[in-house]
Amino acid sequence: MMTVTLKPLKHMLRTAISSVLIIVSALLTLSACTSTPTSLTYYLLHSTSEVSATSTSEEALTVIEIERLVLPEYLKHRGLVYQTSDTNLHISTRHLWAEPVDEGLTKALSSVLSKHNILLTSTGDYQGGPDMRVTLHIDDFVSTYNGEVILNGHVAIAKSTASPVVKRFALRSSLTSDGFSHSVIAMRESVKQLAEIIITATNA
Repeated sequence: MMTVTLKPLKHMLRTAISSVLIIVSALLTLSACTSTPTSLTYYLLHSTSEVSATSTSEEALTVIEIERLVLPEYLKHRGLVYQTSDTNLHISTRHLWAEPVDEGLTKALSSVLSKHNILLTSTGDYQGGPDMRVTLHIDDFVSTYNGEVILNGHVAIAKSTASPVVKRFALRSSLTSDGFSHSVIAMRESVKQLAEIIITATNA
């Protein structure tokens, strides 16, 4: 009579059960990872603590209308951008603008200009007609691996009775620390520098 040993069968059964448990554990871990929501952080280019309010002095109000604001393609994304090398940009998927960059830039400029009795409007917003018209072209506006924010471009400013005056700008603001929050603070400083260029042109 042939004798059948059960030891190999028991060993195979234990091995199969162990493999199944490992697979189930791996699937549960993967499911937990994929179900965890990604944390998103949103940023404002303009400061909510700096309210746009026209000066109460008797100085006449200057109305400037933005006819056109042109941005590079990489600033049309909601993700904040960081220049990682001379040729590469990183667009974040977790650190996002709370509003389109053109809106944030307009609000930030308006806040600075309002302190100098300058009202910044969009086309058609001011019934009385503007004193000046501005076209703003942004070539680059990004924090870089060199530890600074660059803001390059040109602005065309036209008074109602004169031909447009074009001014190029290449502005730099240093980053005091790493992180997108510090980048946004430095970007606000660059916007203030740009506002000063516009203010100077209005007084020319």
